[in-house]
Amino acid sequence: MALKDHFNPSEPGFWVSGVAHAALLTAALIGLPFAAEFPEAQEGIPVEVITDNQFSQITKGETDAKAVQPNPKPRADRVADKAEQRDPGEDKVNAPAPPKRPENMKVADKDEATAAPPPPPPPPAKTAEQKAAEAKAEEEKKMAEKAEAEAIEKAKAAEQAKAEAEAKAKAEAKAKAEAEAKRVAEEKAAKAKAEAEAKAKAEAEAKKIAEAKAKAEAEAKARKEAQVAKKFDEGDLRQFLDNKDKNRSTGATGSEVQKTASLGTATGTAAKLNPSQRDALMGIFQEQMKRCYQAPISASNGDATPPLLDIRLNQDGTLASEPTVMRVGGTTTDRAVADAAVRAVRRCAPYRVPTQYLQFYSDWKILNVQFDLS
Repeated sequence: MALKDHFNPSEPGFWVSGVAHAALLTAALIGLPFAAEFPEAQEGIPVEVITDNQFSQITKGETDAKAVQPNPKPRADRVADKAEQRDPGEDKVNAPAPPKRPENMKVADKDEATAAPPPPPPPPAKTAEQKAAEAKAEEEKKMAEKAEAEAIEKAKAAEQAKAEAEAKAKAEAKAKAEAEAKRVAEEKAAKAKAEAEAKAKAEAEAKKIAEAKAKAEAEAKARKEAQVAKKFDEGDLRQFLDNKDKNRSTGATGSEVQKTASLGTATGTAAKLNPSQRDALMGIFQEQMKRCYQAPISASNGDATPPLLDIRLNQDGTLASEPTVMRVGGTTTDRAVADAAVRAVRRCAPYRVPTQYLQFYSDWKILNVQFDLS
């Protein structure tokens, strides 16, 4: 199969390529004579290399000498030229004069200019095809530089967009984390609030139940006291007072039987409390009784009549006998208050008596106390 000619002389690329190759060959041929000359080759000098041992053998001297010199000196074949040593400042005083020019020697005129080197050959003229090729190459170079600059700008823009996207992603992640932390904190706060409300509600319910229970117990107690007071009416009290069996004294009580009286003086008068001392002592007793007093439910409005109680004490503050009611109001509430006062006197025994009042025992062993309901 025969090969076909792929070159078409009618194409402009064929001529541009041929002209460019011809111009390059012409420039190489013209510039070759002006190239730098190579340096001249230096003639070699033969050198014999000896070892340190051979050099030592040479410096020993001649082995066939007739006799050994007492003061050996280096060997010299001739006398060297004697150089006169001068001071550094006088070394040019007796210097030889430079050689003179012979009179018959011709000298060129001083004004004659030296021969100038030939000017370099002018560059070959560029053809239209070469100029077009150079313009095209320059345009392609500019386009390549422009494309490279655009690529650099695009790369910078891409990097900036990537950095912005990363910063935006970090900001979104941070905001998401903060929102999550805020949500968790709000959930914890809501949970704690709900627990506190539940606890408060449970405590309120327990308190309400306790109050209802206490109220029910108080009402039951009041009903019971009212029933007891109702049974004990005025007729029973009158029947009790009109009883033929009079109360008889059973005698004083104490820790041991003592027939001989120990109180009193030779004149038959004992120490007495003055009014201020008596008021102070009565205040001490009443203060102790108030701590044990529980008012009945029916007397909550405070319109009951205070009862008068008969209280008999031993010297150590214990009760010598059961307290009795000397005077009471006519209503059921007054009788309930009197019973509560008797229970308070019984519950608070023994009573604390200050030391300064012990010597006045005969004056406070029997007390008629108007019970203070306040």
